[in-house]
Amino acid sequence: MESAVEQEHGSRRWQAPDEDVPDWWPYATEFPQWHVWRGVSGLVYARRPRTSPPAVVRGKDAMELRDRIMRIEGRMA
Repeated sequence: MESAVEQEHGSRRWQAPDEDVPDWWPYATEFPQWHVWRGVSGLVYARRPRTSPPAVVRGKDAMELRDRIMRIEGRMA
């Protein structure tokens, strides 16, 4: 049974890692809980939903982004 909030706004489901994964991000299976995107400036960004404080990193390419995610993951453990 859906809650009142889910009925009003719709329930949000977790997406499989292969859904909506950009071609430039080869690390999707290593970090399935991270959402990545490319900004208009060309930088790449990643965020991990449902973290407090919000976990957001940026880098100049996929390798730098991966390294920064690994650092954040180490602090969160």
